[in-house]
Amino acid sequence: MPTVLDDQKTFSLHDSKNMLGAVEGFPEFMNSQLLVPPSTTRRGRERSLSGNIVFMGMGGSASAGDLVLDWLSNKIPVPAIVHRDATLPRFVGSTTLFVALSYSGETSETLAAFREARKRGANLVAIGTGGKLQKLCEELEVSFVEIQAAPAPRAALGQMVVATAIALHSRGIIQDPKNEIKLTIQELGRVRNRIQRQVPLSQNQAKRLAESLKGHFPVIFAFRRMASVARRFKNQLAENSKMFAKYSLLPEAGHNEVEAWSSQRLPLSPIFIRDNSESEFERVMLESFRSTITKASRVAPTQVRLKADTRLGDLLSPVLYLDFVSVYLAFLKGLDPTDTPWIRLYRRNSASPFRSISLKDRV
Repeated sequence: MPTVLDDQKTFSLHDSKNMLGAVEGFPEFMNSQLLVPPSTTRRGRERSLSGNIVFMGMGGSASAGDLVLDWLSNKIPVPAIVHRDATLPRFVGSTTLFVALSYSGETSETLAAFREARKRGANLVAIGTGGKLQKLCEELEVSFVEIQAAPAPRAALGQMVVATAIALHSRGIIQDPKNEIKLTIQELGRVRNRIQRQVPLSQNQAKRLAESLKGHFPVIFAFRRMASVARRFKNQLAENSKMFAKYSLLPEAGHNEVEAWSSQRLPLSPIFIRDNSESEFERVMLESFRSTITKASRVAPTQVRLKADTRLGDLLSPVLYLDFVSVYLAFLKGLDPTDTPWIRLYRRNSASPFRSISLKDRV
């Protein structure tokens, strides 16, 4: 049966800013970011880290912090968190490395948190394309790593992840990540080639998953170490596909959420995001949860599990796969995946208090 996802006219009709092209170019965008030299302050005042790391961001920019932590959690020797609020935790201070992640450089929450971290004497670094954040960094002689532009912040995840990892290496926090990044780029190229637009529905798993999700409410499950992938997919479904979804973590969901599956009238679509390092305990927990919700709801879950040779590939391979799914789903709904008018409205309204603060006052 013909499908709109095999009709090239569909992509040009609904993809005004080439979001699908950005997804297809994910490996190349990552590779180009590797060529950007690490940034240093003009006064060379970067201090060695002794306490903690805070990755500050919102939306797609914060996703980079999530991915970096899930990737490097066993390699970063100090406590590290991703923070999504203008109000900073009390522990942020002179022993903190504060990494501001803002694709646009205009995110009001990130700018406010950056200003507060500066007041507390934190060691600062910022990553983005420019904007007010870059101007603040230039005035303060703080490191700013510029990334390659994309159709939307969420399409620049690969660049943000690479830039963040390189920034951590330049401060002696982790070993050089470039070899793993290069191997991951090769893995992503192989994933992309199997599910890009030219591959027909009959052979394209991402297109088939998108079709199965149309008209349904996706419920995404993963273990903690894959939480960044689950959260990313939930957000991509909201921004690209304009649809609600939720994610939960295992095994916690088996101790509460499992009870709700027997009485739902919503057309739920459970999706399990898995990697290739599950223990026997985890496998038993997941299979128990899967069989229980299947029996309770009579809905068979979908599994997303891609082979990868690197830890970063374990994370970014399903990210890329599910990014394709979210864009294909937008096309099935006749929507432009790039346009986000309600996010723009929210940002205009939320940024208005910050505009009244002068640049001098902000620092």
